[in-house]
Amino acid sequence: MKVITDRVSGRSKGFGFVRYGTIEEADSARHGMNAKFLDGWVIFVDPAKPREPKSPHTSEPDSSETGFNQSLYQIH
Repeated sequence: MKVITDRVSGRSKGFGFVRYGTIEEADSARHGMNAKFLDGWVIFVDPAKPREPKSPHTSEPDSSETGFNQSLYQIH
């Protein structure tokens, strides 16, 4: 699992990503965890979406991971 953090503060932004070996494993995790309580929080599990293209004035390098992958799920 990769938890997304704020670059300046280092604090969690409240979501992360989990990559599964197969679509079946990902679907099983989604059905097993979506809308469930975990440590006092409701967990939502959604398939990850491709990144939006960055505007040309951004100074950050482009990511090579912009493709859609059905075995990658966003946890928020």
